[in-house]
Amino acid sequence: SNTKHPVTSTKRHEAMMPYDLNNSMSAANCNNAYLTKEQAQEFLSRISPPKDLICPITLAIFRDPVIALGDGQTYERHAILTWIQSQRNGASIRSPVTNSYMEGNGNVMSLVANKTAADMSRHYCERIGGDLCLYVQAISGSSSNLGDGGFRIRNLVEMGADLGVKGANGNTAFMTLIQNTQTDLVKFFLSHDLPLTIVNDEGLGCIDFIQREIRQGGSSQWSEILKEIEEKAIIELQKKQRQEETRDANNTRQRERQRVLTNEARNIAAMNRNGTVIDGTLIQNGLGSLEEGCGFFPSLLALQFQGSVPPPSASFAELEQREKKRLDRILKCAGGLVFIIWLLG
Repeated sequence: SNTKHPVTSTKRHEAMMPYDLNNSMSAANCNNAYLTKEQAQEFLSRISPPKDLICPITLAIFRDPVIALGDGQTYERHAILTWIQSQRNGASIRSPVTNSYMEGNGNVMSLVANKTAADMSRHYCERIGGDLCLYVQAISGSSSNLGDGGFRIRNLVEMGADLGVKGANGNTAFMTLIQNTQTDLVKFFLSHDLPLTIVNDEGLGCIDFIQREIRQGGSSQWSEILKEIEEKAIIELQKKQRQEETRDANNTRQRERQRVLTNEARNIAAMNRNGTVIDGTLIQNGLGSLEEGCGFFPSLLALQFQGSVPPPSASFAELEQREKKRLDRILKCAGGLVFIIWLLG
């Protein structure tokens, strides 16, 4: 258990081998047997994220990484913004990594999203999220299967496992814990940011499973847990709504910005094509422009044959799969209708 193997969060990121992003655990290797101190250290070393995915300020895995152009380092957005604001009283702002003065005086506008680091962090979190599901499934409803006192499960969560990843029957690790009546681990999960409104393949969510436990005369703790989950679920829905509104507003601004840039590009192209008349002499600007016509961007064709294109996130992949099935049914129906019309004709 955690008391037998005290490992601080600082030690977890020191001299540890990075987690293999390409190989997740197999179900046969995922058990919760007792761990010696050496085995516990080896486990933490194996699941630790690569150093490049750790924010130098928060010492946690990136969620919203940005590059500070002032020093070229990558930080968690809220962390570097807090750092910049805390040093506004000084003449200049020092880098939290190098301690040298930052170019541009740490201007907030000099932060650029690091999409590569964000994708790598997401991939890592989903990988260990899958491992978490396997370890939780290995409990099989018996506390006797937790020889490590939940050490592996707790540390996978602490390392940043994606708690929205689904395992068998579309159940998240949290849903499986509820079905296995692991109240201590359920409370531990609730102390972290986890999705509570998603459902499994049967359309059941964590609230449904807890209500089932209450109806079956389970522990009195389930009523308190249910109340907490219902409150957090409401907050989660409100947060999702705000995120959707923010995303729509950002998309609107982006479309307007693209419209302005498109008009500017067309005006410049027209000037290059027509030239400028100075003192009665036609001065051609630049090399002119390509004639408008039909065509395609070659890289789009090349991307179709590349295996290095990163997969979508787990949540989007599920949505994409549903849309593919829906479109497939529509196409089949349309094809069948056309065939029937052809036969009748």
